[in-house]
Amino acid sequence: MRLRQAGPIPLDVSLECAPDELLALVGPSGSGKTSVLRAIAGLLAVPDGHITLNGEPWFDAQRGIHMPAERRPVGMVFQQYALFPHLSAADNVRLAVPRAHGPATAREIAHKLLRDMRLEGLAARRPQDLSGGERQRVALARALAREPRVLLLDEAFSAVDQPTRHALYDELARLRERLSLPIIMVTHDVREARQLADRMSILERGRTLQDGTPEAVMSRPRNARVAALVGLRDIHTGVFLKDQPACLRWGDQPGAIQLRTIDKGRLEHGTPVRWVIPGEHVQLHVAPPRHPAEWPAACATGHAGQGAGDALAAVNVVRCMLARLSRLGEITTLVCQVATEPPAVLHLDVTTRQAAELQLAAGQTAWLELDPRGIHIMPVRSGGQAAAPAGAANGAARQ
Repeated sequence: MRLRQAGPIPLDVSLECAPDELLALVGPSGSGKTSVLRAIAGLLAVPDGHITLNGEPWFDAQRGIHMPAERRPVGMVFQQYALFPHLSAADNVRLAVPRAHGPATAREIAHKLLRDMRLEGLAARRPQDLSGGERQRVALARALAREPRVLLLDEAFSAVDQPTRHALYDELARLRERLSLPIIMVTHDVREARQLADRMSILERGRTLQDGTPEAVMSRPRNARVAALVGLRDIHTGVFLKDQPACLRWGDQPGAIQLRTIDKGRLEHGTPVRWVIPGEHVQLHVAPPRHPAEWPAACATGHAGQGAGDALAAVNVVRCMLARLSRLGEITTLVCQVATEPPAVLHLDVTTRQAAELQLAAGQTAWLELDPRGIHIMPVRSGGQAAAPAGAANGAARQ
């Protein structure tokens, strides 16, 4: 699929979704996510591009093809349910069944879909007599009643509370076990996309910035903007040093921390970069750690966070002060102020239980061990924008 238009909402998007795949469209408000769904459903006409499902063209601007919305086998679930308030749950679903089945069969299909959604016994209730989660399951049953060949979810879980949302996640997982069809969901919630999607596509201002598995996008963002959009809070500057071993100078001062990293053969010595490291590659210590056997000595200037006469034996160990602890349920976020140059901050999430067991407190000294394999480096273009290393671009915006 390829969609292009100049306005009113600019679009320059390339997407692909396999029959048994869930693709999440992630991006800020106004990035064109819902417009993409509306174009697939035939509710939005764009001047340029194409949409094809299993070789069947639904839209092709060059060939003058535009299949009307009522002929497209699309199931769509909206954020605010969009149920008819004067109809029962069963009738809301029944009306979506293709007319070719006849009234009696349509009623049977509606009741079966409600049973599949674990709504048996609620078929006669109207939407106002159902909970938010029940209404959304009715909306999902109605979408499936159309016998869709693609399912579109437009912020489908954002209008319900957290426990209900997780119940709907389970419902979606059960649905995917029964049906093999492409599912495209729009969400602002990166955690939701990471939990549910096989692939995620990052959109901004109508453009595809990066496409790939959640793990690849989160750990290897194409540039600093993608890193920010997927919620990586700490985006640092540095200089890549093609030494033996390869190092990353944290910041632009000659005496700053040097971190071991992996040389992928794409950068020249002295290249200005931005870099990130996901939290799963950071290990917290309350005492200086020892050297892991598989890593040789660190960079020539000494170990991270230590002077030459005070070097630790481990690799990429950064001494810091716990400036603040923010507890939110089972997760505690640590704000770690680096003790030496540069004056940087690292955020790290730990379990609240772990924080209690380690007796972590504001003002305490700690050590962060940064796995060289988890450091992701993004070269900086002129103007300060981080560019993709050669061959590491989109992951990509596949057609």
